[in-house]
Amino acid sequence: MDSNVRPDRSEEWSESISKQSKEIVMKTTHSFSIDFIIRRCKDKKTQALIYARITVDEERKEISLKERITATDWDPNQEIVKGRTEKVKALNKHIDDVRDKIRNKYRVLQQAEALITAESVKQEYLGIHSQLKGHKLIELMNYYKKIMEPELKPGGFKNVKTTVNYVELFLKANFPSGDIFLSQLTNEFATNLKHYIRTTPIDSHKPCEGNGLAKHIQRFKRILTWAKDDIKWINTNPCEGFKSGLKKVRRKKLSFAQVVAIENQHFADATISYVKELFLFSVYSGFAFVDVMALREDHFEWEDDGTVWCKLYRTKSEELAAVRILAAAARTLDKYRRRKTYVPGDPIFPSITNQTINDKLKIIQAVCGIQITLTFHLARHTFAKTIALKCGIPIETVQLLMGHAKITTTMIYAEVDEEKMLDDTADWEEKLAKKRDVVLAEQSIQKEIIRPMVRLAPSNSNAVNILTRSTPTS
Repeated sequence: MDSNVRPDRSEEWSESISKQSKEIVMKTTHSFSIDFIIRRCKDKKTQALIYARITVDEERKEISLKERITATDWDPNQEIVKGRTEKVKALNKHIDDVRDKIRNKYRVLQQAEALITAESVKQEYLGIHSQLKGHKLIELMNYYKKIMEPELKPGGFKNVKTTVNYVELFLKANFPSGDIFLSQLTNEFATNLKHYIRTTPIDSHKPCEGNGLAKHIQRFKRILTWAKDDIKWINTNPCEGFKSGLKKVRRKKLSFAQVVAIENQHFADATISYVKELFLFSVYSGFAFVDVMALREDHFEWEDDGTVWCKLYRTKSEELAAVRILAAAARTLDKYRRRKTYVPGDPIFPSITNQTINDKLKIIQAVCGIQITLTFHLARHTFAKTIALKCGIPIETVQLLMGHAKITTTMIYAEVDEEKMLDDTADWEEKLAKKRDVVLAEQSIQKEIIRPMVRLAPSNSNAVNILTRSTPTS
């Protein structure tokens, strides 16, 4: 490369990450040392045993050479035995041989990309070390995909595959072997992974940032927690304390006035009109798109008084939801199950893609002058907040209506927004005014009671002061 040409920042970052990643894998020699020391014998203080001390990342382990010498013959600076006899020369050579052997064992662990600690180097020297046989990250990712594919819905599993793909690409780009032991994972690894996803999106035309990026880190941490809790591959989640950066997003919904505006808008186009009816059906029932498209007559029960019940296992949560259908939604159901082309046993609503619906909803949004981006899922949010919670339906009931497995999911819709704050505080000033009137009336009554008592009290100034001191002032 021309010395006058500076590499772009992405190349500099890549080289930096590669260097950091190799440090994670190899536990480099920056903190590795071998020292020789003596420890005096308990049975004879004038004699001492020689020990090799191994230090890795400030962790120390010692190995006894099983050699006894006179304590004063030890040179702590040169770490040898003083003297010129053949016995002393042989002993010092043994010390050098031990030093070389320990260093060689350290290099063996480096080349094998094994987890290096003072204990692992000691075990390798003693011949009892077995190369780290723990599970690796790629193995975990593949196993997680295998187990979760039949358990997750296609949309959810697609997200998992994308996260796993990012992890695999990161390992391939920055680790010599394209893999890492689970026991070597750290918050530094998670930090570098997050930066890699942000700066190297799989789709170059669609940057991965914000909550999209945070979701990938959240899934990565969830997989590690699964490895700890479910399959016991690790004792702790090494990245448990790492912050994903997920930010709370306020769920958008339509006001009731906007719902009515859509209801009253006529569309000549048959497809747009059909999309409008499906959207409003979800607004008044809370059903997700996949559930709406799967509805059949046998999912419903019509009572004599006109009440309609729907008993359906929700696709996302697999919760059995017995839902009372509001009249507005029931009329749409009745219309489509009575159409001439309807075949009993088939889905009630004619097939249509979610993409087509969302495209047509953009037209409805523009015609009705609605500023919020209309999507089919927005109807579900509107049902939870505008149709149910704001009409006083208890949150436990809304949980069942929405088919949520956990009430914490439903509580997301119960957060206070500006509209709810205005509703809740509409008569605030009036309530304060009424309380003020009550207090003033009580004070006026107290004055009327105390005034005669003051007139009848003796001329003793102290008594008058006591009575008047307790008199409320206006």
